[in-house]
Order: sequence, then structure tokens, then C-alpha cells
Amino acid sequence: MTLSRYFGLVLFATACTGNSYTNTPPSFADEDTSETDTDTDTDTDTDTDTDTDTDTDTDTDTDTDTDTDTDTGGSDPLCENSWYGIHYAPYHREYDIELNLLSLGGGSGTAYQEDYGTGFDGNGDKVWVMIDQAEAGGTGWDGEEYIACSNRSGEEGLFMTQWDMSILMQGSAMANPFAEISPPRKIFPAEYEVGGAGSWSYSDSATITEASFGGGTATSEGTYVEDGYEDVVIKGTSYSAYKLVHTFTVTISASMVNESVNGQQELWYVNGLGLVKERNVNTDDGSTILSRDLTSYTGLTPL
Repeated sequence: MTLSRYFGLVLFATACTGNSYTNTPPSFADEDTSETDTDTDTDTDTDTDTDTDTDTDTDTDTDTDTDTDTDTGGSDPLCENSWYGIHYAPYHREYDIELNLLSLGGGSGTAYQEDYGTGFDGNGDKVWVMIDQAEAGGTGWDGEEYIACSNRSGEEGLFMTQWDMSILMQGSAMANPFAEISPPRKIFPAEYEVGGAGSWSYSDSATITEASFGGGTATSEGTYVEDGYEDVVIKGTSYSAYKLVHTFTVTISASMVNESVNGQQELWYVNGLGLVKERNVNTDDGSTILSRDLTSYTGLTPL
């Protein structure tokens, strides 16, 4: 397996996402918020007064008010999740990272996550969109993650339905290798489940569109396990962080490559901030793929 394919495989395993290295916006369908309001008010007042020795006063008042309000909207409202920090707008998180991808490069660098509003994925589901970008020594990624508030069976939580990624290798950007994820992958519990979700497993596949892979699929399976709460220090302040441990196997099956990688990803989240820390290890050889630590944020308030 070439190093470029290894890079694409491990990034897909860890759900680092992107659209293009220059951050070209994804194509969003506009939500229909048209409103039709018809108000008809007819007021007829007829007053006839005839005064002789007999006074006759006839007053007829007819008031007709017809109000018709038709509101046609889009999908159901999206959920809120303060632990993942998905619904705050605008939000921005900065990280220091260590990225190690064999001879592809890496080293010390920076990363950020920020909101990209809402849109619709390829299946027509309304989603939150999050930009995820990183660069270390000319190597990194840039793109968008599409996150729905339930899967297509109605299970609640945060589900990654689509991801578009560009890989930066030694200063040069590759095309996007992956597309829609089927079925959507649960990456985080619903807000009310945090601390009580226990664990969940997934199995999904994504279409490979990158020509250098020869076309094919990337299949993934793994398990997320809650690992309690740990104290983390951010800008000199200690916070209690919710921890998830994600173990995974990703296999690429294409005409040009058939390879698998196994890994473990530890993730820490602070209520009101979202992701504050990550440790990602290739369990095949024990090497560190990625470490990420929050250094600053805007649009967010720890709860």
C-alpha cells in the first residue's frame, strides 16, 4: 500500500473530514421558508337617520376578517448538543497537534474546527456541517463533516452521514477520496444520554471516488465505549471532561489497493466546548497517528 493510500485510510478511520484544501463550500439546498398570509377585512357601515316628529335610526355594521397563514418549512428542527458543541453559531476551536504519518511527514502543527451552518446531505437529510482542518509540516487535511441528529431508523444521537476530505501531502492537495457513509455512523450520544449511553457499535461503508485508488469501497467497523470523566486543563483552568474510547478497523477494497488498519482513538469533550483533546494510535504497530489539544476557542462557554 502506498503512503498516500495509508493516509487516506487512517484519516477515514478517525473521521477527519474535508471538502477541499481551499475550503470550497459544500453544496447546500436552501430551506423553504416561504410564508403566505392573506388578510381580508371588509367593513360596511350604513347609517340612515330620518328626523321628523318620529326619530328612526338604523345602524348596520358588518365586519368580516379572514386571516389565512400558511407556513411551509424544511426538515424538522435540528437537535442541540452542548457536549459536542454542534449547535453554537458561530464557534471556532483551535488546537495544537502532533501528526505522524510515516515518511509522508507531519510533526507539530495546528488545527481548527468551526461551524459551517446547516445544509442537506446527499440523502436529502438536514444536517449540521462542521469544518475540520489540520496542517503539520506540509501534511494534513481540510474539509467538512455532515452530522445528523438521528439515523434513518429514528435512533437519536449524532450521526456522521457524509464526509468530504482533501489530503495535503508535503504541500500538495489530493482530490476527495470518499463520499456518503452508509448507514450513517453514530459518533456521539444524544445530549441526554451522555454518561449513560454505555457503548455502541457500528459497521458502514463509503464509496471511494479518488481515481488513484481505482474505485471501490472503504468499510469500517468499530465500537465506542464511555470511559467516565477525567479532569483536563485548558488555558490554566481544570474542567471535567467526558471521555469516549473508539476502537476501529478500516479496510479499503479497490482495484489498486486492498489493505486494513486497526486503531484506537481516545476523545475528551467538555460541556459547552466540544472536543478538547484527542489521542489516536495505530494498534497494528503502536505508533501515534494524531494527538490534538485545545488551545483557544470563540463562541463557546464552558458549562
